[in-house]
Amino acid sequence: MAGGDPTKGFAAAAAALAPWSSPGAPPPLVLARGAAAGLLAGIAAQEGDGEVLVVPTTDAAVTRLARASAPPPFVIVEAAAVGRGLGRFLRLLAEPDLVAPVLVVGEPRRAGRIARVARRLGLPACALDTLDRLHDLRTVLAGLAATPREEAPSLTATELAQAIAGGAIVNRYQPQVRLADGAPLALETLARWEHPSHGTLGPGQFIPLAETAGLAADLARRMVRRAVADMAALHRAGHRYTMALNLPLDVLLDPATADELAEAVAEGGLPPEALTIELTESQVAHDLIAVRDAALQLRGHRFGVSIDDFTLSASQTGLVSLPFSEMKLDRSLVVAALADRTVRGALASVVRMAHGLGLVVVAEGIETPQAWVVAREIGADLAQGWMVGRPLPAGAVAAWAASWIAAGRAGARS
Repeated sequence: MAGGDPTKGFAAAAAALAPWSSPGAPPPLVLARGAAAGLLAGIAAQEGDGEVLVVPTTDAAVTRLARASAPPPFVIVEAAAVGRGLGRFLRLLAEPDLVAPVLVVGEPRRAGRIARVARRLGLPACALDTLDRLHDLRTVLAGLAATPREEAPSLTATELAQAIAGGAIVNRYQPQVRLADGAPLALETLARWEHPSHGTLGPGQFIPLAETAGLAADLARRMVRRAVADMAALHRAGHRYTMALNLPLDVLLDPATADELAEAVAEGGLPPEALTIELTESQVAHDLIAVRDAALQLRGHRFGVSIDDFTLSASQTGLVSLPFSEMKLDRSLVVAALADRTVRGALASVVRMAHGLGLVVVAEGIETPQAWVVAREIGADLAQGWMVGRPLPAGAVAAWAASWIAAGRAGARS
């Protein structure tokens, strides 16, 4: 960012990066280019309130969805406009809280293939070979809505074991940026299950099963291997982020864990400082002494160790005296601080204490420009939340970063 105070510039950019372009519900999304873009936008506008977001490429669609506060009511895709980014676009759209119906228009074979890929990810989707069929858009959307996605699938340990072994458990990466100047610095690793029948499942739908079925260690190893491989690829491409992931308590307490992590990052050609292990407050409180020993082992290998979901009560328990390198303020605290100056003051005190201990402070739940301002006021170092970016497929991180940096520079010049 050139000239002046970069924090002021990025504050302006943060407002510009608020989800979508209108204060109300997100508009329909049209992925198309050329003459088809205008035709499809006109049809989409008739179904809504006249607002339509038109993007020419999958990368552009990904960067818009990455900061969406809610799913668009529907997505129209021109089959001819879809390039190599199809997978990352559909995978992001299939996030459990971002699912939207997809209508693919174009040559039947190509449109049908795209619609099948979307359905495998759990998206309601159909292929239309002519624009004429789109003119009855309301009926088409009603047909897709008539086959709703199953909200609470019945999952088995055998299915999960097969998914872990077969690569159906995939990683998503949510960005973290520096509040002082908006620079992208880190990613948090999150798990998703691309289920063949139920679509993309969030961690809350299968992590408890992994823990009760004794599969948590296998799942953790799968996540670590994929995270290290993806981080190494990003580093080779010039995106030298650090990466954080949460490990189950039984895996963390295994004396061999730190050595296995050290071996994994060494094989990936990465410095150990590039990896941060997150522990939730409840995990730490479960066995303070054992967790302290495990954290010391991790720090001995030069890994970062973060206390996740930190709440104000945690400052009373002595957790902050453990050998952490980072503290993540729980989203609920950031939301409460928006409306309550007392909470804001208490958070500022916690942040000062954390800085005194040499900890980096991450504010979660940054979903609006107002939350961004509050996070800066209390002294947090990094921001994480939908205004910054949603959990992304690894292949979408570079497109997100380019868009985020460009928007920040534009804000600095305004």
